Amino acid sequence: MRLSKHKAHRNIKYLSWLREQKCAVSDKKAQCAHHIRLGTNGGTSIKPSDYFCIPLRNEFHTTGKRALHIIGEETFLDEFELEKEVLFIEYMKSYLKDKFDIFYMLEDKANEEIILELITLIELNRPKNKKSKKKTKKSITDDPYYQEAKELKRKKDKELRSKLKNKDDDFYQMAKEINKARQKEYRDKNKAALSKYRKEQREKIKKLKKK
Repeated sequence: MRLSKHKAHRNIKYLSWLREQKCAVSDKKAQCAHHIRLGTNGGTSIKPSDYFCIPLRNEFHTTGKRALHIIGEETFLDEFELEKEVLFIEYMKSYLKDKFDIFYMLEDKANEEIILELITLIELNRPKNKKSKKKTKKSITDDPYYQEAKELKRKKDKELRSKLKNKDDDFYQMAKEINKARQKEYRDKNKAALSKYRKEQREKIKKLKKK
């Protein structure tokens, strides 16, 4: 079963557990759980399944120079040699062991098949809320980790915009000089074309007068 065919599972407890794990890039404790969109069931305005997440430090998620949201998901996974499906399997296996005392033994199967079995096991063992039949949907925006990451990203974007506006910045000066040269080239071409047009018109008038 391809990852794109899975349901958009929501499991707040799994995400909370994931943030307690080590960052997928460093050995430090993670601060957020990033939903992988590349090759999963995510899309434009569609959040992938919570089981397609990896734990990250903020510096690798939003704030660092090589952060995922700075260099892009595909580049990030390639640069740090992260295999998303292998990571999904690793974290779900550990979750089953920690929370339900279930030891999942890996067999000679395709990763997609293993992922399906792990998700099924987690979903079957999730406690059901019998107090209320009405489902309550908790927004991801209520999560403090989401708010912290959002604020850090906003500050990073603001710093980047300020840097681009800084007239003393080398990049700004270079862009300014290139733009200045292009404008001069455009003016020169227009001037030459206008001069040629006027000359042709004068020649035509002279010929008409001779007739």
